[in-house]
Amino acid sequence: MSHRPMAVAATVLTLALAACSSAASPTPGSSAAASMSMGSVASTAPSASQSGTARCAVTSDATGSATIELASFAFGPAVTIKAGQAVVFTNKDGTAHTVTEGTGGSAASSACVDQRLAAGSSVTVTFSQPGDYQITCKIHSSMQTVVHVQ
Repeated sequence: MSHRPMAVAATVLTLALAACSSAASPTPGSSAAASMSMGSVASTAPSASQSGTARCAVTSDATGSATIELASFAFGPAVTIKAGQAVVFTNKDGTAHTVTEGTGGSAASSACVDQRLAAGSSVTVTFSQPGDYQITCKIHSSMQTVVHVQ
């Protein structure tokens, strides 16, 4: 008989722990709702690749409408293009540079281009949305230019 109170106590303890653990975790309905909510939020915010709305992107197969040369540790002059057109950046220096959206050698927080260019190489960047794009070299912070997109 002395074993029976221990068995009852163990059962009560097991039930109490089960109740606590289910109370501490979300109910199946609420976690499913949270999952469904997050899924619908993700699907309503299209990615740049789904919508094609990236502000700019490296597009190796695009034909440039303008060219900016990187020579003598300077970018060529600012250019003006239309939205959807591309700019070819060509490194004419004997050292590496970057083509980076930003200023003073620092990338913008959401830089749409940050491409390293070896000496003698080029990169083509298509600018999809109107605006002024500040371009810098992260290696040589004094190098600056602007791409004006109409």
